[in-house]
Amino acid sequence: MVSNTATISNPARRRTLVAVATLAITAVVLVTQTRADVTEAAWVDGEYAQASITAATIAPPVIDTCSLSPGFAGLNPVVTMKWGFPAGSNYTAPSNVEYFVASGGLLGSLTSAVLGTSLSTSGPVSGTYTTQFKSGILGGLLSGSYGVFVQTKDPSGWTSAPASATASMGFGGANPQCVITAV
Repeated sequence: MVSNTATISNPARRRTLVAVATLAITAVVLVTQTRADVTEAAWVDGEYAQASITAATIAPPVIDTCSLSPGFAGLNPVVTMKWGFPAGSNYTAPSNVEYFVASGGLLGSLTSAVLGTSLSTSGPVSGTYTTQFKSGILGGLLSGSYGVFVQTKDPSGWTSAPASATASMGFGGANPQCVITAV
């Protein structure tokens, strides 16, 4: 008896049938798949903007004079500064000024000074304010220096660079001096 059923026992024949089936499926997928048209994207806009920016510069106060009174044996040193806001400005103390003190005269070690027991400001008299920084007892007994700083504080929140002076004295209050420094 002869059988019409073919058996796929030959490995080469099996690989050939798998390859043909894979090609047929791939061809069906490629032919039936919808193709997207080529698209070019571009934006064209004839509008543009132009602006000018102006930055405000907040001018620092101007220190006219500075003096150091060491007190008896340097026990109670007081630095007195006479200063004013730049000509033409509408600034007033205390709302438009900030004060700082630095032991050793160093800008990096600034401590905010608040009007009260160790700081007082009077004036203006002819546009000039008088500010006294009081170091307190033993503040100058063993010598040392203090940086005193004043800066303009604009209502916008911006501040100027500080104007400064350095007050120093020797042991027991000897050779007191106060020098206006540039920052």
